[in-house]
Amino acid sequence: MTKGRPVNGSDAPVVSVVLPTYNAEKHIGRAIERLLEQSYALIEIVVVDDRSEDMTVDEIMRYSGDPRLKLVRLPVNQGVANARNVGLDAVSGDYVWFVDADDEWSSDFVQVMLRAALEDAADVVVCSAAFRFGRDLSRKEFVARYRSRKRDLAGEDALEVLLLGTGALWNKLFKRSSLLVRPFPPLSSKSDHGGLLAMLPMLKFVSIVPDVLYTYVQRDGSISNGGVRQPENFLALLSIAKNHLDTVPHTARSRRLSARFRCGIVGRALRENWRYSSEANDQTRRFNSQLTWAQLVSSIVDPRTFLTCAAAKCAPAMSRNLFRRLGRNRWSTRGWVAD
Repeated sequence: MTKGRPVNGSDAPVVSVVLPTYNAEKHIGRAIERLLEQSYALIEIVVVDDRSEDMTVDEIMRYSGDPRLKLVRLPVNQGVANARNVGLDAVSGDYVWFVDADDEWSSDFVQVMLRAALEDAADVVVCSAAFRFGRDLSRKEFVARYRSRKRDLAGEDALEVLLLGTGALWNKLFKRSSLLVRPFPPLSSKSDHGGLLAMLPMLKFVSIVPDVLYTYVQRDGSISNGGVRQPENFLALLSIAKNHLDTVPHTARSRRLSARFRCGIVGRALRENWRYSSEANDQTRRFNSQLTWAQLVSSIVDPRTFLTCAAAKCAPAMSRNLFRRLGRNRWSTRGWVAD
């Protein structure tokens, strides 16, 4: 595909949307409707049902008359990572977008993101994203916020966007030819981030759209707001990223980016550990061992990460108790900001 390919017309590309679902009868219908209402019509919607035990499939079948919808039913529940891999195997489009059934997105998501992808010949386009949470979902923060349109980011510039931005898939549009086969590791959580890290060598050209086009909604019972917490999955991300980072030329900037990424992951692991693990199962010292003080200094530009990791290294027990007493926010209201 070359730069300047039209978004509309006989040569327009197809965008495949991968929608994994499990026991989502309350949200799956509206999710499919929002996708069918996209202003860009040349899409296929690949819904992968991970052996739901409620009426999810019945809800999906209400839309079976639309030829853009494809349902893949898995015989055994194996988790969201496998469902995404199966969905990726089933797509036929030129570009791929991964969404979650209980989130929200702009009706222009595909139109805006695809235009950027074609104008820039990008392997992946990233947009700003928001986050709604709380008992009545009235609290809102930024997940990632970009101030301006960026084109043709490559090398360390591309690495910075993908390493230090959110590891989620839903605010990104991928060129299908730039994706690996079954990239998502079999983790109970963080498999989306793991897949993104595994694909780093393929995502050579990155573009940014500053518009907030996706809103992640954290509801009770969602995979990131319920179930079994396993903060050690964050450590698996470090191993996956290392496989790629070891091949990157070791410049001063790449070393700083790698250290900041490592600090950010360890900081998130610590906060999840403090929030959900019992004192008997506390893993603060294990996570501390993943960082040196030299690496930690690189994260001083992110005060929350720096203070989390520094407090944990200086006073593990005290920092855990203080965190549990004060509470937490997953992201700050400022979010991750890039110029």
